Amino acid sequence: MRSIASETARGGREPFFLSARQKTVPDPHVTGRLLLLLLLLPAVAVSVAAAQLAPVASHPTTTAPADVVAVVNDAPIHASDLEAAMNTLVPLSSYHQNLKPQKVDELRTQALDGLIDEELRYQEAMRLKVHVAEGDVDLALARAKKSYRDEQEFERMRKASGATLAQIRTSIRRALLIQRVSEQEVGSRCRVTEPQAAAFYHDNPARFVLPEQLKVSLITIGVDPSAPQPDWERARQKARDVAQRIAAGASFDALAREFSSDESRSKGGDLGFVHRGQLIDEFERALRDLKPGTVSPVVQTIFGFHLLRLVEVRPPAQKTFADVKATIIRDLTETRCADQAAAWSKRLRSAARIVVGGGAIARPAAAASATRR
Repeated sequence: MRSIASETARGGREPFFLSARQKTVPDPHVTGRLLLLLLLLPAVAVSVAAAQLAPVASHPTTTAPADVVAVVNDAPIHASDLEAAMNTLVPLSSYHQNLKPQKVDELRTQALDGLIDEELRYQEAMRLKVHVAEGDVDLALARAKKSYRDEQEFERMRKASGATLAQIRTSIRRALLIQRVSEQEVGSRCRVTEPQAAAFYHDNPARFVLPEQLKVSLITIGVDPSAPQPDWERARQKARDVAQRIAAGASFDALAREFSSDESRSKGGDLGFVHRGQLIDEFERALRDLKPGTVSPVVQTIFGFHLLRLVEVRPPAQKTFADVKATIIRDLTETRCADQAAAWSKRLRSAARIVVGGGAIARPAAAASATRR
């Protein structure tokens, strides 16, 4: 049975004694922005994106309407662009084989919204005459090439994709234009200063209190949940025998090393510091009335029988501003920038002519969004 430290470090299943409130599922943030592909993604994504994206979409087109999924101020967004965008949200095989149609539709909507916002930002960069020097494109291309083993591999992948070097450079220039206009219109205006962070800290002191912490040691006599009743009775008796030896003066650490099935046995059962509410309910109840230096009665869970020792209690403590300054600045900046970026996108959309549809392009994006909601 693994310990809290080992499970977290290995990225494996959650340790059994963490409460459901403490078990979290990663929620990765996926931008779906094709503008980042050539700069940030691995080699295959770079070549695929270069092949699928038109070099510059912001001009009138004679492409057949059936190939156009949206038009943004007369600039078409093609079905191939949308397919490439969806592939950045989830691998092609995954959404075709494993995702429900409703989820695929949600991803398609998310991807199309991203492409529309990207096109609007590109057009805004052109309107504001944002400039990208050739040297900047050279540097970005060199950075992208570093994801390949060498120049030969880059050329091989480029040729296999059908993308020309000129198309790749045009896509990079477009990405840099969008990046720079975003920094100009949002990034440069949303950063939180240290005085602003300090004001937030002083206005919200309760947010920065380190809760009471308990240093706990554990002995587990593990039982397979599907084991027959006699196995459970033998494990219960073994746990009682260990408890009696501790009560008679035996070392908890030594007995943990000898009998515990939890990986914390290598550290004498030491789980380190946890805060109240972090452990499963059975352990929380057992620790509730313990005094430092005392050991709980035998505790049963679906994983076996356990003894807990409360080693130390650290009372709640107020974190200093120095402790949390970087976190406050980061979190407030992310929130403010996200809010300002959303407001900027709303302004760009309100001033734009956007139509969305399949073969016949006739539905304004705002109406489409309202229908989806």
